[in-house]
Amino acid sequence: MNLQPAKSQNEFWIVILTGMLLIITTTGFVRMAYGVVLPYMQVNLSLSFSEVGMLGTFMFLGYLLTVGMSGVLAVRWGAKAVLLLGGWSVTISLFSLAYGSSFWWVSLFMFTAGAGSALVFTPLMSLTIGCFPDRRGMVLGFLLSGAGIGMLLNGILVPNIVKLFPELGWRAVWLLFGILSLSVIILAIQVLKDPSYINKKDSNEGKPKWLHNKELIKIAWLYFLVGVGYLIPILYQTIYMIELGISDKIAGGVFAVAGVFAIMGGPAWGAISDKIGSQKTLMIALLWAIIGDVIPIISHHVASFIVSAVIWGSSIGGILALIQVKASHQVPQKYISAAIGFISAFYAIGQMLGPGLAGWLIEYYGGFASAYCFGALTYFIGLLMTLSLKKETERMNVAGAKESQP
Repeated sequence: MNLQPAKSQNEFWIVILTGMLLIITTTGFVRMAYGVVLPYMQVNLSLSFSEVGMLGTFMFLGYLLTVGMSGVLAVRWGAKAVLLLGGWSVTISLFSLAYGSSFWWVSLFMFTAGAGSALVFTPLMSLTIGCFPDRRGMVLGFLLSGAGIGMLLNGILVPNIVKLFPELGWRAVWLLFGILSLSVIILAIQVLKDPSYINKKDSNEGKPKWLHNKELIKIAWLYFLVGVGYLIPILYQTIYMIELGISDKIAGGVFAVAGVFAIMGGPAWGAISDKIGSQKTLMIALLWAIIGDVIPIISHHVASFIVSAVIWGSSIGGILALIQVKASHQVPQKYISAAIGFISAFYAIGQMLGPGLAGWLIEYYGGFASAYCFGALTYFIGLLMTLSLKKETERMNVAGAKESQP
């Protein structure tokens, strides 16, 4: 049963664009921007490479410690209240980073920025799905493309901001990002609204059956596998190409191709999911990702890397969105934020482990080809897990039967 009245097309796009702007400012301008701003900060603050690594760890730790409980908080307080809390945390952190003068000052606000990013991400997914439950694939696809857009904007904006404001340098980047984040938060206050079911009481609220949902556990482990494997081409493709004797300019251009297709891939896979179902679409996307990882192993030609970049670039955002769509089908709408927060914790741990494992394989077991094989293997195991999941209609019928029991 659709809990929300049908929304107009204009309202749909206003909410989606606001959500994308939130993802751009709280994920793209935070977690995606750090690597681009880092060289300027390192020189100015005289940071060692170990301190640079620790700053990234603090940001990731803030995200990891918060993402799991963000969904639970959204159930209790409402998704909008939690995402606004996260948005304000990010905004304050960005302004504070601009005034950073020591390692520990920057560390503190890297941590709060990572935590705030998590508080926005999961509740935003829940709120938008609750508003447009029949278009959840397209909704999540567009929202997740915001991270790719943020990544693309970072590469364009950061060097130009530093050149435009030479006296402020990297501090001007954080100041401008803070101003943009503040503007988006003000917009979100006006545009976003909690779905009506947030305020409704559930007779089974004391014992939510989904806490023991085996399907959700499978999806969480699937998300973990994707977290392990998906960063491998992002982190290593450029250096892989350079090691093969391909110029850094061409390698950078191929990476940009992947970024463009990552932006387009999420909405495209989401739209397909709304037509044929998230399970079938997820299986196709995982198979697509496997092919993308295998091609550079078979052929080292530039054209092969371009084809691979198109494939893995377009599949990455889609896979993340489709897994979240699949998780959203497992629980009543009120608990979607908690479910997405739960599986996102698995995904974050996978992200933490994957790059290190891949680097170890590159150094000790067969070079870059072994890392790409490892990535393809994680996707293949994920594909097998997806085959064992129940279809949406079957799952929803079972859930409906359980909820109707006294």
